[in-house]
Amino acid sequence: MSAPRLAIAGTGYIADYHARAIAAGGGQLVAAVNHRAESLAALSERYGFHRRYLDLDRLLADGEVDALIVATPNAMHARQTVKALEAGLPVLLEKPMAMTAAEARAVAAAESPRARVTLAHCLRFDEQVGWLRGLVRDGTLGRPVHTTAYAVHAGFGPDGWFTDPALSGGGALMDLGVHAIDASRYVLGDPQPVSVTAHCGTHYRDLRVDDTAILTIVWDNGVISTVEAGWWHPHAPGPSGSVRVCGTEAYARTFPGTLVRAGAEPVQKFPAELSEQELQRRYDAQMRAFLETLAGAEPAPGAADGITSMRIIDAAYQSASSGQTVNLGSNR
Repeated sequence: MSAPRLAIAGTGYIADYHARAIAAGGGQLVAAVNHRAESLAALSERYGFHRRYLDLDRLLADGEVDALIVATPNAMHARQTVKALEAGLPVLLEKPMAMTAAEARAVAAAESPRARVTLAHCLRFDEQVGWLRGLVRDGTLGRPVHTTAYAVHAGFGPDGWFTDPALSGGGALMDLGVHAIDASRYVLGDPQPVSVTAHCGTHYRDLRVDDTAILTIVWDNGVISTVEAGWWHPHAPGPSGSVRVCGTEAYARTFPGTLVRAGAEPVQKFPAELSEQELQRRYDAQMRAFLETLAGAEPAPGAADGITSMRIIDAAYQSASSGQTVNLGSNR
C-alpha cells in the first residue's frame, strides 16, 4: 500500500513536530495551508513538499490527500475540522478541540465511518505518563485518592494569537491546562467529571486572557484532581504536563518517574528532564496511532475525549466567573 498522503493546516512551530512524525510513521507530507505565505514557504522548503495553499477550501477542492492535521489557532479548529470531515478526510486535531464544548459537539456530529477525529492530546503517548497509567491499572498504587497535575511556564509565555481571546478562547487554561486535564483523566482510566471548581486570573502580565488557572475536578470514580496552569510564573512546580497520583498503597509521579511505596525508599524509573528526542517521540507515537485509524483503527483519544476536556474547561471558566462550583452531572 502506498504511503498515506497528509496535509497540515497551520505552519507554526508545532507543525514541525507533526511533519517529523509523519516521516517517522511512514506517511508523506504533501501539502500545507496557511494564510501567511512566508511561514508556508518556509515549512514547504524544510520538508520538501510543493503544494501550498492560502485557504483550506482550495486544498479540499484539489483533493489527493488522505488525511488532515489541524494545527491552527483555536478559533479555526471546529470550522476547519468540520470541512475536512465533510470532505471525507480523517483529522488529527490539535488541542483544544474547539473554543467551547458546544463547538466540540458540532465537530463530533460531522464525523462519519470514513472520517473520524483523533485528538492530539500528546501526553497520552508519553512513556512516563503511560507508565503511571499502568501503575494505576495494575493496582500498584492501591485505590487512587487524588492527583495533581501541572502545566506551568516559569519565566515565559506565548504572545500573538494565544493572547487574543477572539482567536484563543482563553489563556493558560486553554493553552496548557487542557494537557494537564487530559493527562490526569488518562492516568485514572478516563473517568467522567462530576464537578469543577476553579479560580482563574491574570497576575503576571497585562493580558486579556488568564495567565493563571487552578482547578479542582471531582470524577465519577470518587478521585479528586487538582490542575494548575500558568504562564510567566516565577516558578514551575513540575515540568508542564507532569502528573502525580496518591493512592492508598503508594504514590507515583512523572518527571521524574518515581514510585514511593509506604515505608520504602523512592524508586526513580525515569529522569526529570524531558529531552527534545523524548518530546518528539510523543508526537511520533501519536502519529502512528493516527495513521492506524486510516486503516480502520478506532481513534484514541477520539472526539468524546475532546468533548470531555472542553466540558471541564467551560465549567472552569464558569466557576471562576461565578465563584461557585459547577456540577456537571451525567450530561455528556
